[in-house]
Amino acid sequence: MTTTPETNSSVPLRVLDHSELFKDEVYQKQFEGKREFENGSDAAEVARVLEWTRGWEYREKN
Repeated sequence: MTTTPETNSSVPLRVLDHSELFKDEVYQKQFEGKREFENGSDAAEVARVLEWTRGWEYREKN
């Protein structure tokens, strides 16, 4: 449980590092839900482009 200083709680505020925070189940669900509204590429297209950026053709162009 996290609290803010305004609540005068004896429980200290627990601040998570960003590497832990975004792995939390709440954030993962929120991230997956955003895909519905963003019209992003599917996982296969992302994997294809990632693989292309690691190849020589991409290196030659950039």
